[in-house]
Amino acid sequence: MTAPVGYAATQQRLFGDFPILAELAKHRPADIAQLVQTVRNYAEFNARHVIPQALAIDRRIERDTDYFPWDLVRAGLPYRMLSMAIPKSVGGVGGLALLSAIGLEELCAACAGVATIFGAHGLGVAPLLVAGAVGHWEGPLREVVEAEKRGRPLLMATAITEPSAGTDVEEPHLLQKARLGMHAKRVDGGYLLNGRKCFISNGSVAKYTVVCTATDRSRPVETFTTFIVDRDMPGFQVGRIEHKMGQRACPAAELEFTDCFVPDDYVVGDVGDGMQPGTLLVLAASRAPVGGIGTGIARGAYEWFSRWAERRHNGHRPADDPRIQMAMAEMLSAIQVSRWAYVNAALAFDNSLGAALNTPLVKSLAYIPRFVRTSRAYKRFCGSPFGKRFIRGMVAKSTTSDAVTQALGHASMAKAVGGDTAMAVTSRALSLMGTAPSEERMWVEKGLRDAKLTQIFEGTNQLNRLTLYETRIAGGLRVELSRATA
Repeated sequence: MTAPVGYAATQQRLFGDFPILAELAKHRPADIAQLVQTVRNYAEFNARHVIPQALAIDRRIERDTDYFPWDLVRAGLPYRMLSMAIPKSVGGVGGLALLSAIGLEELCAACAGVATIFGAHGLGVAPLLVAGAVGHWEGPLREVVEAEKRGRPLLMATAITEPSAGTDVEEPHLLQKARLGMHAKRVDGGYLLNGRKCFISNGSVAKYTVVCTATDRSRPVETFTTFIVDRDMPGFQVGRIEHKMGQRACPAAELEFTDCFVPDDYVVGDVGDGMQPGTLLVLAASRAPVGGIGTGIARGAYEWFSRWAERRHNGHRPADDPRIQMAMAEMLSAIQVSRWAYVNAALAFDNSLGAALNTPLVKSLAYIPRFVRTSRAYKRFCGSPFGKRFIRGMVAKSTTSDAVTQALGHASMAKAVGGDTAMAVTSRALSLMGTAPSEERMWVEKGLRDAKLTQIFEGTNQLNRLTLYETRIAGGLRVELSRATA
């Protein structure tokens, strides 16, 4: 669990675990170099900041759910963890799904709770990217970058789940039957949001929360819409913070909206495209990184278990026992399969919708003077129905609905495999270690508690298997990019 000695060691390990990266390095050397450097930096962050504190933070939050490790988040700012997915045109790193997924595996090998703070922030950024919401890039996304430079973390979150509607708000045919409690009402100049969202990662600490809700609960699929809510908007408040079993460093909060006014400028995309293609595109982007989270938890448990197995206990070294040897081989095999699944899914996204973020049009934004991009006329154009459709049209021309639908299927597979692998490896390791106390056992026990959530968030694993069936086998679910340009 120590940091690699340098760039070369990180490269060697990555190419050993991901042979496909060695091949990609021949064609995309700059991208692979960025990936290797990011993983090396994250390993350094783990060694210097996360591993020395993770167990103490976990115990503290068990007693005090209001505590949040801001110092640890600030320690991540020099590594650009908050601007990792933000486009280069507004000062971000410009990383896509592959970079996020491999980075999250690295972080989760130390502490999934800390990693999820940054992962949930990335989930808050994602809707502003996949929706082609260029008009908001000089708003919240620029603020994140500038705050990061000043050493002041500005976090984001995404809110979809409701108390009476969880998994069923993540697919169109389920949303149609969902028992929605929250809604948005059209008023002069914007919308009034009323209702509650729950289990929102980073919800209590985020400056901006991207909220998905219907403007007509009798027609949720047709009216599901995405809004940006500033925590300072009147009518918004944080309710309770959940007392969690695992991933405690990242809070899960209930958010309450009481006539919370959101101006038209804070509507992401068009009214009614929050599910198709909005939420489906976000899930295509985010589920591979969640597969990376599960893989990282499993890897961390395996590494601690290996340390335990190599030490002598009552004169006996467990690693000498063939039963332990076979178990370790099975764990390593499961972790590697999980890695291949999420890397494949991340590449499928990056080569489909992710490619749209590297089109000449998007890259050209970096050359438009900032005073133009922040001008009223530019924002008016980007926020107008014509402007939104123009941007969406350019995005749609860079890929196809078939490619993005395939990416969603791959991502759903990776998410389910990663979550199940995390649970299988951590539970197997803990059962073999027995009840005798040790430092290694404490880490593996924490890994088991952290792992359960990976089977639940970003859609339960059951839903992800249904999504995989519908996208790759039955053909009943398709991401319709054409709706965005109709």
